[in-house]
Amino acid sequence: MAQAIERHPTPLAPSNESAQPNSQGNDPLDRLAELSTRIRPYSTDALAIAFVCLGAATVLRLMGSWTNSDFLFATYFPAILAAGLLAGIPAAVGVTIASTLIVRLFFVPTYFHSGSQSHGELIDFLLYLVSAALTVSFAQYCRVVLKRLHKRNLTNEILTEELQHRNKNVCAAIDVIVRKSLADDPERASKVFGRIKAMMHANELLTASQPQLLTVKQLLLEAFAPYGEDRLQAFGPEITLNPDAARHLILLVHELVTNAVKYGSLSRLSGRVLVDWREDGDTIVLTWREIGGPRIETPQRVGFGSHLMTACLKALSGTMQQKFAPDGFSCSVTCKVNAKGAG
Repeated sequence: MAQAIERHPTPLAPSNESAQPNSQGNDPLDRLAELSTRIRPYSTDALAIAFVCLGAATVLRLMGSWTNSDFLFATYFPAILAAGLLAGIPAAVGVTIASTLIVRLFFVPTYFHSGSQSHGELIDFLLYLVSAALTVSFAQYCRVVLKRLHKRNLTNEILTEELQHRNKNVCAAIDVIVRKSLADDPERASKVFGRIKAMMHANELLTASQPQLLTVKQLLLEAFAPYGEDRLQAFGPEITLNPDAARHLILLVHELVTNAVKYGSLSRLSGRVLVDWREDGDTIVLTWREIGGPRIETPQRVGFGSHLMTACLKALSGTMQQKFAPDGFSCSVTCKVNAKGAG
């Protein structure tokens, strides 16, 4: 079996990773969780973060002093929170102590040092220390939550990659089984496995750690890749599809391409397919027209491919109008895909 699999490599359809950036790498929350996990308390990085937070808060406090503001400690609470969240409790405590000394030495008005105001000054500092302690505690809880979420995300990514790897192995094994079972009918074997491969690729969109968002044009280009992208003429706006809608559209387009290869314009070297689409709210109207192919006739029976397209359209709350003209097949597909314009 292993030798048979090696003789029949069956790579899945391209994932178009280059066209879709890794959204996780661009997510500020993911970057924050990664940074919080990487920085250890008492490390040089933690000390640097504490100094940066303290310095930024002090600069803001100095700017506020020009406005004669009485908020002695207001700018230091965000600094304590940021230091605790990124660098841990020691950094947050250090910022708290340092800020208390800075405010006491440089920002407390001179008249507060008189004996009549010492009691009020002491209360202000005690309230600040209590509030700072609560802020440090909250920052620590948030830091723990971020670290746990980051760890679980890494675990989920590893599990997802393993599942995708196993799915590819299963896909290769199924290819061998189908071709061996239908050795006397290779055309049917290729057709059956083509559908299986399209379904596998469609499911990858939903099982990926970061689900892909394909545009209509990207979906069409992937379907035409085995036959030459120059045989497709696509016209329409950039419309991004959510993974669930893309899964059904992949199967639908795969059936249209398969029929064009077997019966329609793609069965001839000069044949082309013209596809245009437009957006109407959450509905897409897609027109498919084949040119340069052989003369066709209306089919006399409904095959499995037609049933599969009907199921896909039902899942998308869509309809299809088909026309079997002598000069080429054409159809108009209207479906709800919860699409969103890409710009």
